[in-house]
Amino acid sequence: MHRRSEIVFVLSAFCLVTLAGCVTDGPKPAPKPKIGPPPREARADVLLLNVSQPSDTDGDTIPDTVVTSVHMFDERYQLPVTVPGGLTFRLLDRNAETTLTEWPFEGDELQRRLTRAQVGPVYRFRLRIPVDKPPVTDSYVTIQCVMEADSGQKTQAWHRDLPWLSVPR
Repeated sequence: MHRRSEIVFVLSAFCLVTLAGCVTDGPKPAPKPKIGPPPREARADVLLLNVSQPSDTDGDTIPDTVVTSVHMFDERYQLPVTVPGGLTFRLLDRNAETTLTEWPFEGDELQRRLTRAQVGPVYRFRLRIPVDKPPVTDSYVTIQCVMEADSGQKTQAWHRDLPWLSVPR
């Protein structure tokens, strides 16, 4: 009798383990998309510009630095791409009428800013107001990013009404 109960126990345990987690009803998970390689001659049709809050890095109570990142997208492809050319950032007054300072990046200097994020390539920058420029005393500013590809195509992105929060002396 003891042997029979052992067999029943083992069969019951086997059935329980085998059937545990089996689901026959309900929707199946969507298949993961298959993303091919980027276009051979990618274009920067769209720029995604991210800008941090300005910070004071020299301790004079006036913001002087922003951290930015730029993803470039080709409308024919789902993920960011890289495109040969140059990037120029402009710090403008709130109405985008006056350039307060600008930072151009091209060639090796631009390539040093290229890193790999989880979704693909991204350019990262720490933009600092040069010491020979007057401090920015506007309460709000606009940051413009222009990508000029080697092909001559220009694409731009804007971050308007960035609170600068200057404390003039």
